[in-house]
Amino acid sequence: MEESSVIFKGTVNGLTVILKEDEVFGNIYTQMEKKIALAGKFFKGAILDVRYRGRSLSKDEEAKLLELLTSKSGAKIKSFSRETEQQVQAKESKPKPLNKVEIKKFLFFKGIDEGVCRFHKGTLRSGQLVSFDGNIIVLGDVNPGAEVIAAGNVIVMGSLRGIVHAGADGNKEAVVAALNLQPTQLRIADVITRPPDEKEAVTTFIPEIAYIKDNTVYIERYLPQHK
Repeated sequence: MEESSVIFKGTVNGLTVILKEDEVFGNIYTQMEKKIALAGKFFKGAILDVRYRGRSLSKDEEAKLLELLTSKSGAKIKSFSRETEQQVQAKESKPKPLNKVEIKKFLFFKGIDEGVCRFHKGTLRSGQLVSFDGNIIVLGDVNPGAEVIAAGNVIVMGSLRGIVHAGADGNKEAVVAALNLQPTQLRIADVITRPPDEKEAVTTFIPEIAYIKDNTVYIERYLPQHK
């Protein structure tokens, strides 16, 4: 399965475009053109503020993607700009109510018990993003401010303290597991949750798994506690 270089996420005010960090611009342009074509008439008549994050773009590259969106989507593009750190923080501090987040299905991964996997070796630091149309396994930590988005499951062999979204195409069978599960925000399909504002300091790692049952995110241990 081809790894996605471009992911569209619908927002209250428009559209967020997530670009793969290390992708060449030519592939990003081609992927975006395909995504727009697959969206069909979805955008037609809409008025959109479009923000992007992930890979940096030059002014010339921004202009080319803006022209592509304007000419192919059928929408009126009010703005096209890079998402600032302040805007990302504002989103993190104001999560949408539980069960009311709308998912736009632009991904096509359906497997949960099997399927392609992407391995990321090393710690994801603030501002970094890993996304994949399959399962993601992180061999390291996910620090606050980092983000992991997968169409399938997300497994973190370390501390998960950033933002994680499993089942990004709407699959509620997806799970999130980590050796130390303390996400800033955890989302499976369209169900979102946050840790309590006041949480006890963690002195030992307790492997935990998050899953959806009755449209609610449950978190439980999946291995005995090791000290």
